[in-house]
Amino acid sequence: MNRVLAVRGQVVPATATPVILHAALRDGSLVEGQSRIAKTSEIERVWLSPEGVRACEDALAAIAEADVIVLGPGSLFTSLLPSLLLPEIRMALAASAALRIYVCNVATQAGETDGFDLADHIEALERHTASGIIDIVLANNRTSAATLEGGQRESVRLRWPPAGPRPPRLVLDDLVDPASPIHHDPERLAAAIIRIAEREGAARRRNRVARTA
Repeated sequence: MNRVLAVRGQVVPATATPVILHAALRDGSLVEGQSRIAKTSEIERVWLSPEGVRACEDALAAIAEADVIVLGPGSLFTSLLPSLLLPEIRMALAASAALRIYVCNVATQAGETDGFDLADHIEALERHTASGIIDIVLANNRTSAATLEGGQRESVRLRWPPAGPRPPRLVLDDLVDPASPIHHDPERLAAAIIRIAEREGAARRRNRVARTA
């Protein structure tokens, strides 16, 4: 996969076991399969079958060795959550000492996240994982009130905070691609993540010095 995609870095699978993604909707109906779920709205819960699938050791090692873990951007229910539904991946992320950043999409996705605002994204993420599993939420603050792509998508509204006892810290930045308002600008996003990592890294070092002084 690394050779085919010609990536700078390394692509590591979450699991080597074939899995099927399932979704339960608010009306109680069930949908099976990633492609069908991606086109479905009012998703309440997703899960994998078979249960108890083991994570790849390379994925667990990468999480354990990371200084910064970035979740997203990507399809919430069909790209980001499936890996976190693996118990070992979820526990590794929860136990990690790395800075854990969730990057919210700049626009909703037709079907999958119709009508979702920023807090809805976080509530869905924590509902499937655990409260406190991410440290920082990075979101775009240059939003448009107009619907996008013929009314199928809209800028993610910045409702905050989400429900829950320990909401993550919110960082807002201008992240959208001027030429494509439904996508991030890669350079702006990378720069924002680096700024957060540098700032938080310095704060964590100061805290360690204070504790040992």
